[in-house]
Formats: sequence, C-alpha cells, structure tokens
Amino acid sequence: MFNYSSEVEWIRVTDIDGGLVWINLDKVERIYRTSNGSTFECADTVTGTTVPFEKIPDLLGGVEHEARR
Repeated sequence: MFNYSSEVEWIRVTDIDGGLVWINLDKVERIYRTSNGSTFECADTVTGTTVPFEKIPDLLGGVEHEARR
C-alpha cells in the first residue's frame, strides 16, 4: 500500500553558486528575499538560491522547477 500525498516535499533549485540542490520543504523554517533570489533557512542549513522570491508560490505548487512528491 502506498501513502500518496499531492503536497510537494522536495524541490530542486539552483543555488547562488550555480549548482543544483535539493531542499526538503518539511525542514524549511523560513524563506526570505535576497538581492540575488531567495534563501531557504532550516535549523542547520541556509541555502541561497537564484529563485525569484515572487516565484515561491509556483515553486511550492510544483510549477516551473523540479519537485518531488
């Protein structure tokens, strides 16, 4: 039996160094705007990305970037 959820759990985005990184949304405590995109803050990690802050709602909905459910 599978427990399927339609909520996005992981997203893959480009970090500020140009690399692709996976972010576990269950661990994200805060997302905020920066001069070159958005920053995802977790308890033990801060990841700066090139994702425009305005695109975060689309990203969380699985649009435009790779997302895993």
